[in-house]
Amino acid sequence: MRILIVEDESSVRSFLQNAMKALRRSVKIDTATHGADGLKLARRQWYDLIITDYHMPKMNGLDMTYYLRQEGYTTPIVVISADPMIEQDSLAAGASLFLLKPVSLENLRYMLDVFGL
Repeated sequence: MRILIVEDESSVRSFLQNAMKALRRSVKIDTATHGADGLKLARRQWYDLIITDYHMPKMNGLDMTYYLRQEGYTTPIVVISADPMIEQDSLAAGASLFLLKPVSLENLRYMLDVFGL
């Protein structure tokens, strides 16, 4: 399984990486610190799952999600944010799931189960 994590906060990015490795030992993880780099990576490499923050410099997670969906990318994309008000916007942009920060290990386990990963 290959996952892309797009998150500008290093502590959150590290937590997500470590948690995903604990939940799925054989996972391969790539990371980006903003949506523009996440978009570039997703265009070059197929991922089984993309987890993206909403608020980031250069390009936010919703724009990245929208562009990927417009290009026909069907991989599950999970948007995470501390702002519950953007859940509907996330889903409208093409997100498969929205998770409220702080994300817990249980949230991540649920997410993997939902997508059969």
